[in-house]
Amino acid sequence: MAAKTTAPFGLWPSPLRPRDLTRGARRFGHIQGDGPYVYWTEGRPEEKGRQVVVRMRPGLDKKPVDVLPAPFSARSKVHEYGGAEFMAVDGALYFVNADDQDIWRLAARGKPERITEAPTMRFADMMLDAGRKRLIAVAERHSATDAHAQPENLIVAVDLEGDDRGRITDLVTGRDFYAFPRLSPDGTRLAFLGWDLPDMPWDQSALYVGAVKADGSVGRAQRIAGGNGVAAMQPAWLDDRGLLFLSDETGFGNLMIWDGEKTRALTRLKAELGQPMWNLGPRTFVVAGPDCVIASGDVEGAPSLVVVTGIAGRKTRVEIRPLAAASIGSLAAFDGGIATSIGRPKAPAAFVALPEKRKSPAILRTASDFVLPPAAVSVGRLISFRGGDRKTTFAQFYPPSSASHRAPRGALPPALVLAHGGPTSQAGRGLGLRIQYFTSRGFAVLDVDYAGSTGYGRAYRERLDGQWGIADVADCAAAARYLASEGLADPDRLAIAGGSAGGYTVLMAFATTKAFAAGCSHYGISDLSLLMESTHKFEAGYLHRLLGTTPKNWKKTCVARSPLTLIDGMTAPLILFQGLDDKVVPPEQSRLIHERLRDRGILTELYEFPGEGHGFRQADTIVKVAEAELAFLRKALRIK
Repeated sequence: MAAKTTAPFGLWPSPLRPRDLTRGARRFGHIQGDGPYVYWTEGRPEEKGRQVVVRMRPGLDKKPVDVLPAPFSARSKVHEYGGAEFMAVDGALYFVNADDQDIWRLAARGKPERITEAPTMRFADMMLDAGRKRLIAVAERHSATDAHAQPENLIVAVDLEGDDRGRITDLVTGRDFYAFPRLSPDGTRLAFLGWDLPDMPWDQSALYVGAVKADGSVGRAQRIAGGNGVAAMQPAWLDDRGLLFLSDETGFGNLMIWDGEKTRALTRLKAELGQPMWNLGPRTFVVAGPDCVIASGDVEGAPSLVVVTGIAGRKTRVEIRPLAAASIGSLAAFDGGIATSIGRPKAPAAFVALPEKRKSPAILRTASDFVLPPAAVSVGRLISFRGGDRKTTFAQFYPPSSASHRAPRGALPPALVLAHGGPTSQAGRGLGLRIQYFTSRGFAVLDVDYAGSTGYGRAYRERLDGQWGIADVADCAAAARYLASEGLADPDRLAIAGGSAGGYTVLMAFATTKAFAAGCSHYGISDLSLLMESTHKFEAGYLHRLLGTTPKNWKKTCVARSPLTLIDGMTAPLILFQGLDDKVVPPEQSRLIHERLRDRGILTELYEFPGEGHGFRQADTIVKVAEAELAFLRKALRIK
């Protein structure tokens, strides 16, 4: 083995080039099984973010094939974040087209045909009501005359045949939001989730069941579970009588069943089997047989499959099967097994099949065609430390790693602390090329699950209630101190980066602490008052919970916790990345921060990108951001 070359941390040559971040890169989306096929969506930066539906028969096909032809792109805008943008049944594909938000159908060996023509409507989360020859879907009805009016959210039926094809009929109305409409196998009952402002679905949401009448309408629905501070999630019929769902009434998402009269728990784990429903359609458990359900979650720190059998009787059995993965995504059942996406410690994330008669996963597709040499991979490990409130806080730590270079004896690496978006989200698990882009060059990276993050139960998530811009910042600052105190990073070369809500944490850390020597804000929120006034319906109450405000009393708090208000406290070098089509963070806000820092003689750079909104999707943008961010950090942290 050749001796490694000595070079300063942060300056190591890397096999991972900026363009490798997008070469053959894919953003995995919704997943579903249909007979022997597994379908999923892929967002492709090289096609300017187009979201393609692909399919594959595990064990039979050598590789996935594109089902959705260009220029069609499957993407829903319901709740603005979309999700569940397609449904496959008996070889036919129903999808929501990104450009018009209408429902289209693609039959086997056919061309896409339009089902709806409804300019004021959006659709998602569809299922087939075969007996009535219609789809049932979540929908939004927008005003044709007032662009600022809040939409009406509802569950609708869409006729598929005859002269009435495309006709839209309201089925369920009256709640602010709906999700997961699921028809019982015999077509007589409809289960669905509903919740109201100011709650998000993970704060509290209720599970309902209503009878479907002879004319196809839905009668008055009965609340089965959820509400009153409890979130119900992901209903799925086991059979005509048994309805499965998740509930977090114990503080963690556990599996439940309703038999038509009463509810009982199938699991009682101190582990999250659910996930926040930012997007419609996430499925963390599937029916794998008449008496078997398989769920996924982190159990005692290990990503695991939770196999529940004996459901029909009263002696339910729960088996925990750890999976050789860093994370497990949504599940889908197909003829012959289960498919899911997994994060992998030493390779890009992948869609995999878990066949019934095979122990090891079969890879269907990887998130990137780029393969990093194993010796250059930095494997993340979960660490814990005392956060800003002195409570245990978690993070994923990635040390510098190179196959060919090492640092001088006694040197400490620069470190990049990452603040994830959401903020009700979680640090990534497994190999992420953006993180490896820095670790392979000699940076340490700490991806922080600050207060409010998911995956650790309701109490951990609620630590951010009323404390956004305070608790998250304190935890990230504590993370920086931890790196320095443990000798994992150079205390004088600590930087922070984040996007959207994570970008807000970056800006607040700069304005209220001196913990970081440099920062990178990717479309970071800087004016909470503007966000409060312009946010869409789905999040209309979210900010009040995060900030501890009310619809009648919020202005002073928003001003006090806005980076633009506190800009004079920013003294460290800062780079900003901004989409010119961003409606959440208008470009003027990033420009103002940049100009004010520049006028005070502080090192600052601003990069603006036409055609990009709140989040970057295009390959050219992603490459330019990577190049500029690395160059800036080397300059700001004096790495030479």
